[in-house]
Amino acid sequence: MRLLRRDSVVPGPVYALAFVNVCIGLGYGVVAPVIPVFARDFGVSDLAASSVVSIYAFTRVLSSFGASRLLVRFDERSVLTAGLLLAAMSSLAAAFAPTFLLLLILRAVGGVGTAMFTVAGQQLLFRYSTPDTGGRTASVFQSGFLIGGVLGPVIGGAVALLSLRAPFLTHAVTLIVGVAVVWFAFRSSDKKDAANGVVHDLSTRPEIMTLRSAMRHRGFRASIASNFANGWVGNGVRFTLVPLFVATVIGGSPFVSGLVLVVGAVVQIVVVKPAGKLVDSWGRRPMLAFGSAAILLGICALAAFPTLPVLIATMVLWGVGGTCAMVASAATVGDVLEGKGGSPVAVYQVTFDVGTMLGPLVAGAVAAQVSYSLAFTASIPVAALALLLALRPWRTTAISTPETKVVVNEESAVPAPTIRNHSMGKEDRCHNRSHSGGSPTTSYRTGPAPSPVPAEQTGPTALSLSTSCAGSNERESTS
Repeated sequence: MRLLRRDSVVPGPVYALAFVNVCIGLGYGVVAPVIPVFARDFGVSDLAASSVVSIYAFTRVLSSFGASRLLVRFDERSVLTAGLLLAAMSSLAAAFAPTFLLLLILRAVGGVGTAMFTVAGQQLLFRYSTPDTGGRTASVFQSGFLIGGVLGPVIGGAVALLSLRAPFLTHAVTLIVGVAVVWFAFRSSDKKDAANGVVHDLSTRPEIMTLRSAMRHRGFRASIASNFANGWVGNGVRFTLVPLFVATVIGGSPFVSGLVLVVGAVVQIVVVKPAGKLVDSWGRRPMLAFGSAAILLGICALAAFPTLPVLIATMVLWGVGGTCAMVASAATVGDVLEGKGGSPVAVYQVTFDVGTMLGPLVAGAVAAQVSYSLAFTASIPVAALALLLALRPWRTTAISTPETKVVVNEESAVPAPTIRNHSMGKEDRCHNRSHSGGSPTTSYRTGPAPSPVPAEQTGPTALSLSTSCAGSNERESTS
């Protein structure tokens, strides 16, 4: 796929994670349309059948914090792989569930598994990000969800014609393929590292950042507000209220509502790669503010003029704005965390899921009691708050990169303990970095581990060698 074509500044394992995101988005899209129908075969009510969908999202939210705690004790690869296998096995077992209660439990287990992968994958993403490449790295990672989300329902509809159990089996197969891709990608990168004399210490854990420390940063607060608004409006309201709006107010068929949703999805796929480049070149805050403003403008226009042409224009605005805000917020969180892990990673992920759950509930209740126009209006404060926080100025303080941070050069990424030698020039220091795409853990050249050398202050803060090398390599590769 052209969208996943290798970018010289994005490490190879990030593309493997993006492919797994395709598998997850594809698998979820395959299963989602048939879950309520499949559940009704057990003779339960429509409300009970709908709970099979809700329990999946609910357990994702609850287990995200538990997944962040697992990452304190185990490395990301292990948690990520275990989560994928857990989700795959639960989907496989759900296809043959003999009772409704067991189906409900298995879907809950699947939510736990995907939460483990998502939090571990996000933490890996943040550790691979640098101030120079965070936008492009985030855009590659997020593009997988977008591609899978578009292809999933299409494939799911075709597979469901064979059997209602077939989508669950397809979901399990796609996740197992994702496990294989991740395993081979990291194994290949480790072999390249070994050939270059770099040995990874997988026992190292990233330094932990507390939620209180992260919340002190305006950029982090703006990012979680944007993620919440994106989940509320761009995911929840768009995929639940808009089809009902098309059928009830406009009088369109399900085919029309499907076309409207496809417009937004296609726009997202087209925009995601340029958005990553702009986030790196223009800056996090301008792109986050632009994306939030586009979401707000769309919801205001639809509330004021609830017509089909305005709805299509709104889908375009939500596609552009949601993608820009999504990439910019992820890059900002990566800057704030500076390679660290902890509960801030889970909070960032959970805000999107909570917004996705609350948005349709609030908007749907208002639409049922009053009107769809007022239902869209009820989402305006959420989008407006995200824009206001994005407009407030902030600066990500560059400090010496922790040992678990990854440097990105013109080939891939290198685990980079920050070691400086006063007698070496900048070009020599950068040249001595190996070209690796390995796991972001402490690494050394074969032989005795180097003794630490006091870090050199450069300017108001101690800029890491990894950041300076990444920036110089990127400039050299584009000159």
